Amino acid sequence: MSELFTLPENAMHASEIARRLEAGGELLDKYLGEEIYANTDSKYLEAQRRRLAQTAAMHAERVGDKPTYLLRAPGRLNAFLEYLDMCAGDHMSTTIDGDIPVAISIRDDDRLNVANANPLFPPDEVSISAEFQRFASAPWGKHADTLDDNWDNRSLIYPHRGRPQGNWINYVLSPYMRFKWEYPEIKLRGADMTFGQATAPFRAGTSSSSALVVLAFLTLYLANRSHLPQMNIQDVCRMLGEAEWYVGTHGGANDQTTILRNPVNSVLYNRHSRPTLESTPLPFVKGVHVVLANSLWEVNKTLGGNQSFNMRKGWMKMGDEIMTLIIEAAADARSKGLNRSEGWLSNLVIEKFGFTPGCRPTLLETHPEYWEKIEANYHKFGSLHEDILGIPNAAINEMVMLLPVKITPEEAGRILGKDKSTIERIYTRPKRKIGGYHLRTTARFFHRENIIGRRLERIFLEAEERTASGALSVDSPEYDNYRLAVGQMVDELQDALSFDFRVSIPQIDLLLTIARRGPGYLGGKLTGAGKGGCVSILVREDDSEAMCAYLDHEYYSRPERFEFYRQVLEDERRTFKPGTIEHESAEERLHILESALKSIPDQRKVVTFSRGACVIEPPA
Repeated sequence: MSELFTLPENAMHASEIARRLEAGGELLDKYLGEEIYANTDSKYLEAQRRRLAQTAAMHAERVGDKPTYLLRAPGRLNAFLEYLDMCAGDHMSTTIDGDIPVAISIRDDDRLNVANANPLFPPDEVSISAEFQRFASAPWGKHADTLDDNWDNRSLIYPHRGRPQGNWINYVLSPYMRFKWEYPEIKLRGADMTFGQATAPFRAGTSSSSALVVLAFLTLYLANRSHLPQMNIQDVCRMLGEAEWYVGTHGGANDQTTILRNPVNSVLYNRHSRPTLESTPLPFVKGVHVVLANSLWEVNKTLGGNQSFNMRKGWMKMGDEIMTLIIEAAADARSKGLNRSEGWLSNLVIEKFGFTPGCRPTLLETHPEYWEKIEANYHKFGSLHEDILGIPNAAINEMVMLLPVKITPEEAGRILGKDKSTIERIYTRPKRKIGGYHLRTTARFFHRENIIGRRLERIFLEAEERTASGALSVDSPEYDNYRLAVGQMVDELQDALSFDFRVSIPQIDLLLTIARRGPGYLGGKLTGAGKGGCVSILVREDDSEAMCAYLDHEYYSRPERFEFYRQVLEDERRTFKPGTIEHESAEERLHILESALKSIPDQRKVVTFSRGACVIEPPA
């Protein structure tokens, strides 16, 4: 069911926002503690009030005491599933109490005047129309024969056109660029934007970048609501997912959807497999805390991070296209009566595509009715579950095994009718000469995730129903089985991320290995795109602080745990000349690492599941 997107209309002077937050009071603490942060500890709330008040005060000092909106957007926590939004699957995630605040005031021109309390993010002022003109007018002639000129392809060929790679303002601009692509005739007003002290970890796998994108869209909406078309929230979520492509990362819309829509104290199951995106809030199991621990191996999308991320999108895209070709070839064979002999499907794949299935697909060869359901219901790898396709998971396993383990750009070009350079442009060029596109393990990864996601949903709902009805106590051994089952499934997900999708790294594996020996451990996995960043560790509620202390002693306080990462950065600094982006990035990451190791308590924390992005409206 569609739901119109809207936000509160009344702005307050920045000084009044700051005054109310500084004054505090029972009503304000109840609002922040119960409706926003899911944490009613008085010292915690005092720190949040102070930080938010400082954001409003800094804004007033910078641009004057104007009518202002104070916004905040939380980090996203993929404590459960990953990547499913990128292939029309059902994704499960939540939002944490770590967030990014911003105070915004509407301007009469089309300029974005942006500043940040964090000195790593320098201030800037840009024209929305000028930036869009530069992006939209980039020459397309040499691509016209092979690629349509649409947002997907243009953002792939010309990400952040004419702007510095990795610049944080690119994220702020991205929803403006995406909106202008769809509505070029609408003139957008700009805004003064002052970002305050963030508590969401950045470059750490909690999608602080997507939080920036969401905040920028909320700013766009508040500054221009009088002349915007009506938009339902599903379309907004889709647009925000696509907006982030402007920076060079071609992901799905789950992060933005969760950041925008998650209710307080909930896990959100975003059903991208359905014709219209549906989001189902789920209750989390009781007696379990999540410890968010930073591996300190930074996810740097400025350099190799985007290549790794987009490579995996290439695996998904190519795998889906070849799976679709197999489905079409099987339909053609069946229409010609060529499906009656033993081994017909295996022979078809070998003869038509040139690779050998990984098993004898007995179920698919002997059940023609399965193919009717596959043809009707298959839509990308996110469809790989019996609830969606309508065939048994055992038959879906056979579908997965029809794909090659790995395929080279040359082999892919032969099957898809494209030359090697076009293949590498569309699906991302492998980093190594012997590299390729890992299709079978990618399909298996999404099938495994879908199975685990459905099991998690059943556990969350069943545990809540039985405790709410009084049939089960949260202190009972039977309820504890739910906690153990959830932890085991999270460990299974990490296994799939490591071995099927290959996005874990030794530093994350080391941190999780240490955590498994810690007090109250139930399960753990990386969060976000992988290749660095944070892990989420499920622990028994009574042991969460003990787990933090254990990690301090066994991981963060042991210099040898970071020798390899430090050496990688030192090598980069020596290899690249001063002034290059690689050299500067290595120096910056070394500085961040050393600073982090001097502030160990900031590197791990027990998180609560906060409300999604919103306007802060402090009561008088």
